[in-house]
Amino acid sequence: MSRGRAGGFVERGTEGACRFVQSHPEGAVVSLVVQPGARKTALAGVHDGAVKITVCAPPVEGAANKECLRFLAALVGTAKNRVVLLRGHKSRTKLVLVKGTSAEKLVSIFQAFGLGEERPSPPSNGS
Repeated sequence: MSRGRAGGFVERGTEGACRFVQSHPEGAVVSLVVQPGARKTALAGVHDGAVKITVCAPPVEGAANKECLRFLAALVGTAKNRVVLLRGHKSRTKLVLVKGTSAEKLVSIFQAFGLGEERPSPPSNGS
């Protein structure tokens, strides 16, 4: 295991595994990249090895963090108080603990929305 970009631990060389979700003694940890000030709150794919979420709240006084945690709780189907921001209170990259949820469940939820391993961008044709 080694340190990932969002500060979490990522498995290296695991075929087909989602690098942005890891097991934790209390549940599962997910690496996020949050884009505040968007038109709507939604999953926006995978960016730099983390799940990208756009949030409609501004990055003021924790509003974007609160909206991100609310959205993640609704997506997983758990109570808001079971989703905890571990790292990244003032950063776009965040580490979030979802208590009482297995890493496998989180991976299956993200895969149901078409998120998996980050795919390389297609090469541009130069025009």
